[in-house]
Amino acid sequence: MNDSENDGIGSLGERGLDAAKDAVNAAAEQVDKVGQHLKDKVEAAKRPQTYVEMLKDMTKAAPLGMLAVAFIGGMLFARRR
Repeated sequence: MNDSENDGIGSLGERGLDAAKDAVNAAAEQVDKVGQHLKDKVEAAKRPQTYVEMLKDMTKAAPLGMLAVAFIGGMLFARRR
């Protein structure tokens, strides 16, 4: 065996090792992102939501439904006067 054959095997192993390190680093970054996302959600769940914030979120989720509720509420309020 000459030195050129050993260099090829060594560099192939190093490339494989580098690829494995990159994969592990990418996986670690994804785990950190998921952990941060869960931490943010837990913190948001701890904070009580005010009535106005809940109404705002419901309006964004279903604008036509909330428009119908507002219309019916307005009709009921107007009839009482």
